[in-house]
Amino acid sequence: MRSLYHRLTLLVSEAFLALQERVGPVDERGGGRNSDEGFHIGAGAVLGGAIALGVGAYIAKKIGALE
Repeated sequence: MRSLYHRLTLLVSEAFLALQERVGPVDERGGGRNSDEGFHIGAGAVLGGAIALGVGAYIAKKIGALE
């Protein structure tokens, strides 16, 4: 059981460090991967995809493709 605990602890620690490196700033001056501009671009892409998915599903339902 202790071995499983240590494995899970290591897995969580590695995942946390990988995520921290991914979203951390590229340099100390800011403007890195976690800049406001990057978040706005990412959020816009997610919202655009959600809208496109919704419109596509609506059209598919109207033409009977989902039935």
